[in-house]
Amino acid sequence: MHYIKIPIKKAESMKTLLLRNALLDRKRKVIRSTRYVYFPVISIAGAKTKKLIEGASGAIIDREGTARTETADYKGMLSAVLDADEMKDLTSGYDLLGNIAIIDVSDKLADKEAVIAKAILASNKSITTVIAKAGAVSGIYRVRRFRYISGKRTYIATYRENGSVFVFDVRKTFFSNRLSYERSRINALVKKAEHVAVPFAGVGPFAIEIAKAHPDAKVIAIELNKDAYDSMVKNIKLNKTGSVKAYLGDVKRIAKRHASWADRVVMPTPKTSMDFLDEALVLSKRVSTVHIYLFCDAEGGIQKAKKAIRAHAKANSYGVRFNNVRVVRPYSKDEIEIVIDYTIRKKEGA
Repeated sequence: MHYIKIPIKKAESMKTLLLRNALLDRKRKVIRSTRYVYFPVISIAGAKTKKLIEGASGAIIDREGTARTETADYKGMLSAVLDADEMKDLTSGYDLLGNIAIIDVSDKLADKEAVIAKAILASNKSITTVIAKAGAVSGIYRVRRFRYISGKRTYIATYRENGSVFVFDVRKTFFSNRLSYERSRINALVKKAEHVAVPFAGVGPFAIEIAKAHPDAKVIAIELNKDAYDSMVKNIKLNKTGSVKAYLGDVKRIAKRHASWADRVVMPTPKTSMDFLDEALVLSKRVSTVHIYLFCDAEGGIQKAKKAIRAHAKANSYGVRFNNVRVVRPYSKDEIEIVIDYTIRKKEGA
């Protein structure tokens, strides 16, 4: 039987990856040892799937396992109460933020959302609350409205990832579990005693995970949303990462106070990141690495983004070298979210 072997510190991000891609076999138990977690998978057919798992530091192995008896597959449970057309209309899964499951049900299934929520609660003992999306991500802080459905009435998520824990109100802050692999990837690139700047830090996942893995690093995390900032300060204490210096306020102002400070700049705000190339440059030392996340057209968008960065480099007299471009996820029918890793090299004396 196929299992994914993963170090304990990376287990939460691997679980999220497997759930998002419908690969986790819920009929078999997850196995844990002192150093590793072994996730049972339904199928690993195809080079793309294998590359996805191995890229997230997972190893595909064969080993004996045991069947799950304490919980049931929630879609299997729902098939007993939903007809064939309703099952087709059911979305592929749910977003999991620790104790909170977030569902997105169509208008056709609005009267069945309570049944769907109860099935989710019955199928996963770690889930205590089910809420539904009640609007699109919007506003300067990219937050979303939610509607309580079932379980414990709370909007406070306790989410674990890569050995860190984050507590936040899902209504007041933006958080993406889909960046769990990216946080692990960037973490692995950080070198000894680096200075790392994280504008648009949110509740602190990039900054805190870097600081936890690299105690000798110095990290600044900048956030404009007061609610997200307050959660980040609490999460810094919770994770005992006092080397993270949190700033509340505008990136443009705070970047000037840390001019030429950063060896690495991480910009995880895909909606507006290209509007802050000036700030990435200001924060950077003479040679610095930038990781910029952005939404772009699925067709031709990557080249367009590179062209914009090259144009900014030319206009501001610095050199740029592209190190890596990665598609993080599909965002819509015609858009994708990508990350571009590039090196800034300022001229002598700049």
